[in-house]
Order: sequence, then structure tokens, then C-alpha cells
Amino acid sequence: MENPGIFTLAALQIDTAKDVILTPTISLEGMTAVSLEAVFNYGSGGTTCSAIVLTSFDSGLTWRQIARFDFTTAKATKVANLSGLLSKAVSVYADLVSEGVNDGLLGDQLAARIISTGTYAGSTTLSVRASVR
Repeated sequence: MENPGIFTLAALQIDTAKDVILTPTISLEGMTAVSLEAVFNYGSGGTTCSAIVLTSFDSGLTWRQIARFDFTTAKATKVANLSGLLSKAVSVYADLVSEGVNDGLLGDQLAARIISTGTYAGSTTLSVRASVR
């Protein structure tokens, strides 16, 4: 693993509706596993907020969803652990619908896509951290 460690993929206040891919963490060649933690601190308002962790096999040209965390109007901490050392059958790739993982897919970058609806207020925040090994 070229660059093991703990990385912050997202740390932001959630206010107006958004759909954005944040700056990726790069130079993760050789990543064999990642533990993810998503922390949603609810203030008030809002409707839905999703944090989707992405990976890339082509230096960020194409992104694949590997974990999805969904939140509404309550404080929550959610975790996922993914391994790239799994033997899987060939399957057709599909974006995650809700609260899911595409285990075994680990490229050389990680990024977070944040999708929120409604207007959150009251210091609603979201953080996503990755422990890469």
C-alpha cells in the first residue's frame, strides 16, 4: 500500500440542497481494505442527506460507488468495512440504491459524493472518514 492512513473525505455543513463530488484522496495504489465512518450531526430542517463513497480505476475519469450512507432528520453514525481481497463472480456494476456496499471494488482514489434535499439548518454537519490499508 503506497499511502496508508486515515483520510477525511468530507467535513462540511449541510444547508441548501446539493449534489457534489468533493476533492478526491489520491495516491492510494495498492489499497486492499478501507473502513469508513460517516457521522451526521442533525441540527434542524432538511429532508434527506446521502454520503456516497466512490473509487476510481482510471485516475478519476470514472467513479464507482462502493458505499452509501443515508440520513434524514436524526443524528447518526454509520460504518462500513470493505476488502479488495475478495474473490467474487463476474457481475454487472450498478450504482447503490441505499445503505449498501459494492465490496471488493477498490481503485487508486477515494472521494465522497454528497446529495441532500431540503434546507438543513441549525448547524447540521456531515463528516466521512476512511481508514485505508
